[in-house]
Amino acid sequence: MMKRIITIVLSAMLTVAVSAQERTPVDQIWEDISKIVPGARTDSKLKVNHGDGVLRYVQNGIVGKDFLCSTDCDGVTTSFEDMTPEEIEAANERNRKVFDAIFGTVRHHLDSLMDFSEESYHFESHSNGTDTITYSLCLKNSKESVRKYKADDGSMVYPDAAETVFFDFTASLKPCGKHVRGFGTLGYNKNVFLPNRQSHYFDRQSYLDNIMPILKHKDIKSWNFKWSQSADYDIESNYSQEFVIGEVVGNSGPKNTGQTIGTMYFIPREKTELAEAIFTSIDDITQQYTDIHPEQIFLYRYHLKEEVMQYTESNYITQLFEGTKNIGHLTTRVFFGITPEGYYVAVADVENNFCIPKEWYILKSFADGKKEYIKGVKK
Repeated sequence: MMKRIITIVLSAMLTVAVSAQERTPVDQIWEDISKIVPGARTDSKLKVNHGDGVLRYVQNGIVGKDFLCSTDCDGVTTSFEDMTPEEIEAANERNRKVFDAIFGTVRHHLDSLMDFSEESYHFESHSNGTDTITYSLCLKNSKESVRKYKADDGSMVYPDAAETVFFDFTASLKPCGKHVRGFGTLGYNKNVFLPNRQSHYFDRQSYLDNIMPILKHKDIKSWNFKWSQSADYDIESNYSQEFVIGEVVGNSGPKNTGQTIGTMYFIPREKTELAEAIFTSIDDITQQYTDIHPEQIFLYRYHLKEEVMQYTESNYITQLFEGTKNIGHLTTRVFFGITPEGYYVAVADVENNFCIPKEWYILKSFADGKKEYIKGVKK
């Protein structure tokens, strides 16, 4: 049966060829960090057309360090996991070696990339427990524009460059005055200028014609849903109680008003192979669609299946793709989700403000906090 399932999935993909995203200059850094701390890779990759005639490849990830406090620290009354102050300091010393190795790896690779950059900037300051590390590298400038400006921290920013790499890290003493915590962003940007700098609205039907055959399988259950908020419903005051995530369109759109109408597709937990095949196929088709139609306005996230599959014991949903289909705040979106009960794909049209309710996986409707559940569900 599984062989037949995979055959069905692959046959629906014959109209598009699967392509893999090329490696970026910071991929090797993340791979080396993962060798120091297995599973520590935290970067994400996006492909985006904002509508300004530029296709952007964006890769960002967090690099940080955080030393533990103990009851020997000012203001700390409880120990970490009942460890003694001596045990915590021993753990901090072990962590210090790991952090030094991670930051040494980042510095080594970025210093090497500076040798091949058209322009570069590097600044470090370490004083009284406060650390600043900044790298700004223009690997390749753009023929269309060489615009650049100096940021508040003194680093150079190249908004139109063909390829840039950056690392911005700051750390300072924790309230105890003894231990340090800090986080930074390691990133890569690539800009591809489209012909005549033109973008076009997303072709919803053309895209759906490619992915919908993947979701027509006898082991996939589906139901329609609608999540909505009226102008009188206060998203902000209800956010922590009612929603997993939300986006508001700001001053350019109606306050609070919004609706999300779509279909939820459910694959039972015991059908993991099917779920992985479905996720992979939709991801591959979406990636190829955006390769073929870079001029359409969209946002696509690479390698989402791996992120979703790790949340085996929780309720998690995240966005794979968003296509802007008309003037104003009208988009079509695709989500991957997971709960202890199974796997989910949501395909929805969104108008104006967008919010995902906490019980997204069992809701038929959500209207200003009033909920209707799918039949047969145990709440």
